[in-house]
Amino acid sequence: MTNLSHPFRKKWGQNFLRDPNTITKIVNCLQPRQSDNILEIGPGDGALTRHLSNQSKQIHAVEIDPLLITQLEKNNYPNVTIHKRDILEWDLNQLKGEVKIIGNLPYYISSPILFKLLAWQNWERMILMFQKELAQRIVSNHGNKSYGRISVMCQVYCEVKIEFIVSKNVFHPKPDVDSAVLTFYPKDKELPEFNNFSNLVKQAFSQRRKKLKNNLPEAYKSGKIEKWANSRPEEISPNGFIQIYNLIFVG
Repeated sequence: MTNLSHPFRKKWGQNFLRDPNTITKIVNCLQPRQSDNILEIGPGDGALTRHLSNQSKQIHAVEIDPLLITQLEKNNYPNVTIHKRDILEWDLNQLKGEVKIIGNLPYYISSPILFKLLAWQNWERMILMFQKELAQRIVSNHGNKSYGRISVMCQVYCEVKIEFIVSKNVFHPKPDVDSAVLTFYPKDKELPEFNNFSNLVKQAFSQRRKKLKNNLPEAYKSGKIEKWANSRPEEISPNGFIQIYNLIFVG
Protein backbone atom coordinates (compact mmCIF):
# COMPACT_ATOMS: atom_id res chain seq x y z
CA MET A 1 0.00 0.00 0.00
CA THR A 2 0.97 3.62 -0.44
CA ASN A 3 3.22 4.89 2.31
CA LEU A 4 2.29 7.95 4.32
CA SER A 5 4.76 10.14 2.41
CA HIS A 6 2.76 9.84 -0.80
CA PRO A 7 1.70 13.37 -1.90
CA PHE A 8 -2.05 12.91 -1.81
CA ARG A 9 -3.70 15.08 -4.45
CA LYS A 10 -6.84 16.90 -3.37
CA LYS A 11 -7.57 17.75 -7.00
CA TRP A 12 -7.94 14.01 -7.68
CA GLY A 13 -9.97 13.31 -4.55
CA GLN A 14 -7.49 10.77 -3.19
CA ASN A 15 -8.65 8.88 -0.10
CA PHE A 16 -7.37 5.31 0.11
CA LEU A 17 -9.01 2.41 1.93
CA ARG A 18 -7.05 1.00 4.83
CA ASP A 19 -9.45 -1.56 6.32
CA PRO A 20 -9.06 -5.17 5.07
CA ASN A 21 -12.60 -6.11 6.10
CA THR A 22 -14.13 -3.27 4.08
CA ILE A 23 -11.97 -4.15 1.07
CA THR A 24 -13.13 -7.77 1.25
CA LYS A 25 -16.79 -6.74 1.55
CA ILE A 26 -16.53 -4.51 -1.54
CA VAL A 27 -14.89 -7.22 -3.63
CA ASN A 28 -17.47 -9.76 -2.46
CA CYS A 29 -20.27 -7.47 -3.66
CA LEU A 30 -18.80 -7.69 -7.16
CA GLN A 31 -18.83 -11.52 -6.97
CA PRO A 32 -15.79 -11.85 -9.26
CA ARG A 33 -15.39 -15.05 -11.29
CA GLN A 34 -12.36 -16.40 -13.08
CA SER A 35 -14.00 -15.67 -16.44
CA ASP A 36 -14.72 -12.01 -15.64
CA ASN A 37 -13.41 -8.98 -17.45
CA ILE A 38 -13.23 -6.19 -14.84
CA LEU A 39 -12.85 -2.42 -15.13
CA GLU A 40 -11.41 -0.83 -11.99
CA ILE A 41 -11.77 2.94 -11.86
CA GLY A 42 -9.09 4.74 -9.86
CA PRO A 43 -7.19 1.77 -8.39
CA GLY A 44 -5.06 4.12 -6.30
CA ASP A 45 -2.47 2.07 -4.47
CA GLY A 46 -4.05 -1.24 -5.44
CA ALA A 47 -6.09 -2.09 -2.33
CA LEU A 48 -8.81 -3.74 -4.47
CA THR A 49 -6.56 -4.65 -7.40
CA ARG A 50 -4.63 -7.29 -5.46
CA HIS A 51 -7.81 -9.14 -4.57
CA LEU A 52 -9.29 -8.85 -8.05
CA SER A 53 -6.14 -10.11 -9.76
CA ASN A 54 -6.37 -13.34 -7.78
CA GLN A 55 -9.99 -13.96 -8.70
CA SER A 56 -10.54 -12.86 -12.31
CA LYS A 57 -9.11 -13.35 -15.77
CA GLN A 58 -8.51 -9.72 -16.78
CA ILE A 59 -8.53 -6.39 -14.94
CA HIS A 60 -8.33 -3.04 -16.70
CA ALA A 61 -7.26 -0.41 -14.15
CA VAL A 62 -7.65 3.24 -15.18
CA GLU A 63 -5.53 5.62 -13.06
CA ILE A 64 -4.61 9.29 -13.56
CA ASP A 65 -1.84 9.76 -10.94
CA PRO A 66 1.61 8.98 -12.48
CA LEU A 67 3.13 8.23 -9.09
CA LEU A 68 0.49 5.62 -8.34
CA ILE A 69 0.83 4.18 -11.83
CA THR A 70 4.56 3.64 -11.19
CA GLN A 71 3.77 1.85 -7.94
CA LEU A 72 1.05 -0.31 -9.52
CA GLU A 73 3.37 -1.31 -12.36
CA LYS A 74 5.97 -2.55 -9.85
CA ASN A 75 3.52 -5.23 -8.72
CA ASN A 76 3.74 -6.93 -12.13
CA TYR A 77 0.26 -8.43 -12.00
CA PRO A 78 0.12 -10.69 -15.09
CA ASN A 79 -3.60 -10.11 -15.67
CA VAL A 80 -3.82 -6.37 -14.86
CA THR A 81 -3.58 -3.81 -17.64
CA ILE A 82 -2.93 -0.31 -16.32
CA HIS A 83 -4.31 2.55 -18.41
CA LYS A 84 -2.67 5.90 -17.71
CA ARG A 85 -5.70 8.07 -18.34
CA ASP A 86 -8.49 10.17 -16.91
CA ILE A 87 -11.53 7.87 -16.87
CA LEU A 88 -13.71 10.69 -18.25
CA GLU A 89 -11.51 10.83 -21.35
CA TRP A 90 -10.88 7.09 -21.70
CA ASP A 91 -12.72 5.19 -24.44
CA LEU A 92 -14.80 2.49 -22.74
CA ASN A 93 -15.31 0.76 -26.08
CA GLN A 94 -11.78 -0.59 -25.79
CA LEU A 95 -13.33 -3.19 -23.49
CA LYS A 96 -14.80 -6.11 -25.42
CA GLY A 97 -17.76 -8.07 -24.15
CA GLU A 98 -19.69 -7.37 -20.99
CA VAL A 99 -17.65 -6.23 -18.02
CA LYS A 100 -18.01 -5.79 -14.30
CA ILE A 101 -17.07 -2.36 -12.94
CA ILE A 102 -15.69 -1.47 -9.53
CA GLY A 103 -14.28 1.71 -8.04
CA ASN A 104 -14.10 4.24 -5.23
CA LEU A 105 -15.09 7.27 -7.28
CA PRO A 106 -13.42 10.64 -6.58
CA TYR A 107 -16.13 12.79 -5.03
CA TYR A 108 -15.59 15.79 -7.31
CA ILE A 109 -16.25 13.87 -10.54
CA SER A 110 -18.36 10.95 -9.31
CA SER A 111 -21.54 12.17 -11.04
CA PRO A 112 -19.93 12.68 -14.48
CA ILE A 113 -18.29 9.24 -14.23
CA LEU A 114 -21.59 7.63 -13.30
CA PHE A 115 -23.41 9.29 -16.21
CA LYS A 116 -20.71 8.09 -18.59
CA LEU A 117 -21.12 4.51 -17.36
CA LEU A 118 -24.91 4.69 -17.57
CA ALA A 119 -24.69 5.92 -21.16
CA TRP A 120 -22.27 3.15 -22.13
CA GLN A 121 -24.49 0.38 -20.72
CA ASN A 122 -22.13 -2.48 -21.75
CA TRP A 123 -21.73 -3.88 -18.24
CA GLU A 124 -23.38 -6.56 -16.15
CA ARG A 125 -22.77 -5.21 -12.65
CA MET A 126 -21.21 -2.15 -11.04
CA ILE A 127 -19.98 -1.81 -7.46
CA LEU A 128 -19.23 1.85 -6.85
CA MET A 129 -18.43 3.85 -3.75
CA PHE A 130 -19.71 7.42 -3.38
CA GLN A 131 -19.95 9.97 -0.65
CA LYS A 132 -22.91 8.96 1.51
CA GLU A 133 -24.96 12.04 0.63
CA LEU A 134 -24.71 11.39 -3.11
CA ALA A 135 -25.50 7.70 -2.58
CA GLN A 136 -28.68 8.68 -0.77
CA ARG A 137 -29.63 10.97 -3.64
CA ILE A 138 -29.12 8.16 -6.15
CA VAL A 139 -31.62 5.86 -4.38
CA SER A 140 -34.01 8.60 -3.22
CA ASN A 141 -37.72 8.22 -3.92
CA HIS A 142 -39.70 10.90 -5.74
CA GLY A 143 -41.31 13.40 -3.41
CA ASN A 144 -38.12 13.81 -1.36
CA LYS A 145 -35.88 16.86 -1.46
CA SER A 146 -32.92 14.60 -2.23
CA TYR A 147 -34.63 13.25 -5.37
CA GLY A 148 -33.26 14.75 -8.56
CA ARG A 149 -31.86 14.14 -12.02
CA ILE A 150 -29.31 11.56 -10.88
CA SER A 151 -32.04 9.63 -9.01
CA VAL A 152 -34.19 9.43 -12.14
CA MET A 153 -31.35 8.42 -14.46
CA CYS A 154 -30.04 5.68 -12.18
CA GLN A 155 -33.45 4.26 -11.34
CA VAL A 156 -34.69 4.25 -14.94
CA TYR A 157 -31.66 2.40 -16.31
CA CYS A 158 -30.63 0.32 -13.28
CA GLU A 159 -31.70 -1.67 -10.31
CA VAL A 160 -29.68 0.08 -7.63
CA LYS A 161 -29.30 -0.31 -3.88
CA ILE A 162 -27.00 0.76 -1.06
CA GLU A 163 -25.05 -2.25 0.18
CA PHE A 164 -23.41 -0.71 3.25
CA ILE A 165 -22.03 2.49 4.74
CA VAL A 166 -18.26 2.95 4.96
CA SER A 167 -16.89 5.01 7.84
CA LYS A 168 -14.59 7.91 7.00
CA ASN A 169 -12.23 6.47 9.61
CA VAL A 170 -11.09 3.60 7.34
CA PHE A 171 -9.51 5.94 4.77
CA HIS A 172 -6.19 7.72 4.60
CA PRO A 173 -6.22 10.65 4.45
CA LYS A 174 -9.52 10.73 6.32
CA PRO A 175 -12.29 12.48 4.33
CA ASP A 176 -14.85 14.78 5.94
CA VAL A 177 -17.83 12.46 5.48
CA ASP A 178 -18.77 8.79 5.37
CA SER A 179 -19.17 6.89 2.11
CA ALA A 180 -21.54 4.22 0.81
CA VAL A 181 -21.12 1.25 -1.51
CA LEU A 182 -23.83 0.80 -4.14
CA THR A 183 -24.66 -2.09 -6.45
CA PHE A 184 -26.02 -1.35 -9.94
CA TYR A 185 -27.60 -3.91 -12.28
CA PRO A 186 -28.72 -2.87 -15.78
CA LYS A 187 -32.42 -3.24 -16.49
CA ASP A 188 -33.11 -5.59 -19.36
CA LYS A 189 -36.45 -4.15 -20.51
CA GLU A 190 -36.85 -1.69 -23.37
CA LEU A 191 -35.69 1.71 -22.15
CA PRO A 192 -35.65 5.28 -23.51
CA GLU A 193 -32.83 6.32 -25.83
CA PHE A 194 -30.22 7.56 -23.39
CA ASN A 195 -29.17 10.96 -24.76
CA ASN A 196 -32.67 12.23 -25.47
CA PHE A 197 -33.94 10.99 -22.12
CA SER A 198 -30.97 12.49 -20.27
CA ASN A 199 -31.53 15.88 -21.90
CA LEU A 200 -35.24 15.73 -21.10
CA VAL A 201 -34.63 15.00 -17.41
CA LYS A 202 -31.91 17.66 -17.23
CA GLN A 203 -34.30 20.26 -18.64
CA ALA A 204 -37.11 19.13 -16.35
CA PHE A 205 -34.89 19.69 -13.29
CA SER A 206 -33.31 22.91 -14.61
CA GLN A 207 -35.42 24.89 -12.14
CA ARG A 208 -36.43 22.53 -9.36
CA ARG A 209 -39.03 24.74 -7.74
CA LYS A 210 -40.85 25.50 -10.97
CA LYS A 211 -43.63 23.39 -12.40
CA LEU A 212 -43.03 21.11 -15.33
CA LYS A 213 -45.00 23.36 -17.68
CA ASN A 214 -42.39 26.07 -17.04
CA ASN A 215 -39.39 23.77 -17.48
CA LEU A 216 -40.75 21.98 -20.58
CA PRO A 217 -42.68 24.80 -22.26
CA GLU A 218 -42.69 23.36 -25.78
CA ALA A 219 -44.02 20.01 -24.63
CA TYR A 220 -46.65 21.82 -22.56
CA LYS A 221 -47.77 23.97 -25.47
CA SER A 222 -48.15 20.88 -27.62
CA GLY A 223 -50.48 19.36 -25.02
CA LYS A 224 -48.28 16.33 -24.37
CA ILE A 225 -47.63 16.72 -20.65
CA GLU A 226 -50.95 18.02 -19.32
CA LYS A 227 -51.09 15.23 -16.71
CA TRP A 228 -47.89 16.54 -15.08
CA ALA A 229 -48.07 20.22 -16.07
CA ASN A 230 -48.60 21.50 -12.52
CA SER A 231 -46.17 19.07 -10.86
CA ARG A 232 -42.66 19.95 -9.83
CA PRO A 233 -39.97 17.62 -11.19
CA GLU A 234 -39.21 16.03 -7.82
CA GLU A 235 -42.86 14.94 -7.59
CA ILE A 236 -42.63 12.80 -10.75
CA SER A 237 -41.58 9.16 -10.46
CA PRO A 238 -39.01 7.53 -12.75
CA ASN A 239 -41.85 5.73 -14.55
CA GLY A 240 -43.60 9.07 -14.92
CA PHE A 241 -40.55 10.45 -16.71
CA ILE A 242 -40.56 7.42 -19.02
CA GLN A 243 -44.21 8.17 -19.86
CA ILE A 244 -43.34 11.81 -20.55
CA TYR A 245 -40.45 10.74 -22.77
CA ASN A 246 -42.68 8.39 -24.75
CA LEU A 247 -45.31 11.09 -25.29
CA ILE A 248 -42.70 13.58 -26.53
CA PHE A 249 -40.32 11.34 -28.51
CA VAL A 250 -42.35 8.25 -29.43
CA GLY A 251 -45.88 9.60 -29.76
